[in-house]
Amino acid sequence: MNIRKFIMIVVGILIISGCGQKSLNERHQQYLTNKGWKIKGIIEVETFILEETPDELLSGFEANSITIFNEYLGKEVTQYIYELKEKDIEGKRLNAIIYEEKEKIIGGHGLLPSWTLGLFNLDDKQRLINEGKIKQ
Repeated sequence: MNIRKFIMIVVGILIISGCGQKSLNERHQQYLTNKGWKIKGIIEVETFILEETPDELLSGFEANSITIFNEYLGKEVTQYIYELKEKDIEGKRLNAIIYEEKEKIIGGHGLLPSWTLGLFNLDDKQRLINEGKIKQ
């Protein structure tokens, strides 16, 4: 009888501790899956007011067809950073950043560790593979 009680306590502790962990947002998972990406895990969630972006950074975003920033200036957005299962040619994992405003996905972009600026459009997975920037 004591063994049963012990097992139930251990299982209860495991269930409770599992509830406190960050879980993947199903909408985000679907959003990235539709673009061909696989999520390994969530890294960080941060909510902030989207301030003006420096011109050099903004031009880097715009060069990769990432244009959400001007439209949402001054608004509160939430940024979700995910580690992806995909890796660059050096074996480092890529990250995806998804932005939401009022619980609606407004866009996102990827970060490629082996690039200087590192930004890429999440729709460009096949191009990155073709150019030898990421592993297939």
